[in-house]
Amino acid sequence: MVWKFLKKKRFWGVVIAFGFLVYSFWGIDLAGAWDALRKVEPIYFIPVLLGMFLMPLTRSERLKTIFEKEKQINSWKVYSAYNIAQLLNMSLPMLTGQVARGLFFSKSFGLTKTYCFTMIVLEALFDGLTLLMFVFASSSLMVFPGWLFRGEVVVLVACLLLFGFFYFALHRQGKSSGRVPRWMFRILPRRWIRKWLNMSSSFLAGIRMLRSGRHLVKVVLLSLASWLAHALAVFSLLFAFGFDLPFWGALVILIINTAVIMVPISPGNLGTFQFACIFGLSFFGIPKESALSFSLVLQVLENLPVVILGTYFLLTSHTNLKEYQTDDLDRAQDILTGRKSSFNGGHTVQGPECAKEPVANAQSNT
Repeated sequence: MVWKFLKKKRFWGVVIAFGFLVYSFWGIDLAGAWDALRKVEPIYFIPVLLGMFLMPLTRSERLKTIFEKEKQINSWKVYSAYNIAQLLNMSLPMLTGQVARGLFFSKSFGLTKTYCFTMIVLEALFDGLTLLMFVFASSSLMVFPGWLFRGEVVVLVACLLLFGFFYFALHRQGKSSGRVPRWMFRILPRRWIRKWLNMSSSFLAGIRMLRSGRHLVKVVLLSLASWLAHALAVFSLLFAFGFDLPFWGALVILIINTAVIMVPISPGNLGTFQFACIFGLSFFGIPKESALSFSLVLQVLENLPVVILGTYFLLTSHTNLKEYQTDDLDRAQDILTGRKSSFNGGHTVQGPECAKEPVANAQSNT
């Protein structure tokens, strides 16, 4: 019983969050932190919240653009589902929130799980490339730590390789779509082949958007708009605290924060978020007490739109988040592979029509 509890990701997320919080508060002069909070100018909260509320708007529109090549979905429906999914993602640790997002999108939009998880990968890729643009633009104004710059180069190479693989898969699609080597029929069960064909078809449908120049440009522009809105919010909060930093300084803090919390370890990134802000502001000589106060306020203002919008759409859509709130890895893997589903009456959600076509093609090749 104890071992089963220790395997829970939520448990380890809380432990890690507690460790980062201890580090963040260690040696802190609480009077100095409180003094930094008292000096905040609340008027600057208006542009901060404006930027934070603009982010889900631009990102849900980007999501709709990615879906458009496969299925036309109403903008309001995508906006609603996106905010509920963000609330779900914020409440779960160790990437289980992203798993839950994929499952939620699958059920909400009637698309296969493979398609939705491919879409989430594309989101991450475009976010990564956008941030890398900011990194290389900011590097001409500030010297980054060697480990951070090397890490960003590794991320850039990984993104380019992944995009190369996607385009290679799209190029090969017309030549080998629906074809399965005969030897596979001799050694693998028919149901495994059928599942593989459905998954590969959904994956190819998910990356088909990359063939459209119009959709590609729109997604890139929306990604830039999203991160610029985020940078505007951070820059405004720096002003609220009286920190004399240029706009590119807000970009630097945003980049470091994103790099540190790239993998959500704890619910809401509690602890890791404070560590990232303290670390980022230390490059500009901001005292730890002031940086800690800044991190607490920024985290509240970042999560506020997620909680407000997510809760509103959650109540109006009568969605039950308990169906998706699982941090048991085995169960999540069962859901992903189709062996078990926690929603829709125990049946997997049917996705794009193209996911059904390869089965017939495979049978014709036998």
